[in-house]
Amino acid sequence: MNPLHIIFSQNRHFNIFFMLMMIAVATLPFTHTLSVPITILMLINWIWEWNWKEKLLNVKDHQATSVFALSTAVFCLTLLGLLISSNKIHALASIETYIWFLAAPLFLLTYPSTLLTHERTRLLLVLFTISTILLSMILFGDAAVYLLRHRDQEFSIYSYISSFYHPSYLSLYISFAIFLLLFDWKHRNRHFNTALKIIYGVIIVCLYTAVISLSSKAGLLLLIVLCFCWIFYLANGWKKRLLGILAFLSVNLLFGALAYQFKANPLMRLTSAWDDIQHYEVNNSHAYTSSGVRLTVWRSAWEISKENHLLGTGTGDLGADLMKKAEERDYRNLIGHHYNTHSQWLQALASWGLVGLLVVLAYCLYPLIYGIRKRDMLYLTFSLLIIGNLMVESMFERKMGAVFIAMMYILLFLRIPKEEIHFNLE
Repeated sequence: MNPLHIIFSQNRHFNIFFMLMMIAVATLPFTHTLSVPITILMLINWIWEWNWKEKLLNVKDHQATSVFALSTAVFCLTLLGLLISSNKIHALASIETYIWFLAAPLFLLTYPSTLLTHERTRLLLVLFTISTILLSMILFGDAAVYLLRHRDQEFSIYSYISSFYHPSYLSLYISFAIFLLLFDWKHRNRHFNTALKIIYGVIIVCLYTAVISLSSKAGLLLLIVLCFCWIFYLANGWKKRLLGILAFLSVNLLFGALAYQFKANPLMRLTSAWDDIQHYEVNNSHAYTSSGVRLTVWRSAWEISKENHLLGTGTGDLGADLMKKAEERDYRNLIGHHYNTHSQWLQALASWGLVGLLVVLAYCLYPLIYGIRKRDMLYLTFSLLIIGNLMVESMFERKMGAVFIAMMYILLFLRIPKEEIHFNLE
């Protein structure tokens, strides 16, 4: 198919929407400042197109009623939390962060499958993968240049890149790009020549090494566990699976040996985190580490949630409540710091109560259940990546997490074949 035919259709409004969507996906790994302007332009185009009845039927035709309801429900939580919030400015900022939980289903699911085809959906995912690879090349290339120039014996890729980009979110993006490449390899293998297979293999190994170098504890553990699962998915027969497992273990043992030899950050951070968890007590030396701060802020958030178990503290109030609780309980490692809960599950429980926690749980579990039912490994992997990362990061509270999750949640759903059910306009 002609690439221009993939991008452009005979529908003028869809062409405008799809061009904006391509910009949104391509710039997603680099910046999130464009998310609001793009949303506004999409909304103007969406309203200008009109035909509300057809838009509603398109949601049904995609068999996406549940996905639409769950995604918009997450956004509605912020609106409901605004009503009981005592900090309206922070609450409005949160609504801006959460806007794509409404925008993604509203725009993507209301266009017919004849326009938002499998090829166009795949193009958007390819754009994200390319952008993530480019971002990784820029960040790690810059780190390599710095190391060559300064010969710093104490140099740490984790510390260096942290000054530009949050390692947990970058690990999430790169891990997701790895599985997109693996999925593409699995389903388009017959069209691959030897050169393309080598290119894919080299890129995947480089991205895997990048995640290890970033030393994000949750990101690294999730990637290793999911790669182990993907061996069973990619390999046919137990002999190939056994060889794949042995090769994968050998590669990781090699990485582990090199990390130990050079006292690399990934191994040190994992062992340090385990030591901090075992010896943690409030305000002791272990409380001031990355893991220690998390344990303290989780304790504080849990105490707040018990006091506001039904409706929570409201949208935008939790940051101030955590600081107040830290002073009350003399949590010295939290005093003076504007932390979020570093766990979306606790963030939802403390901000919106039990209702909010149930909505977020349902939102995250749906792709897991749907992926299992449809036997779609990519949607299943996405769900596990999100569930795992939300345990240690409040990813809905940052645009780099909220926009990515909301957007990919819908795009991955759309690329799964549905049953042939069509709704007439008459």
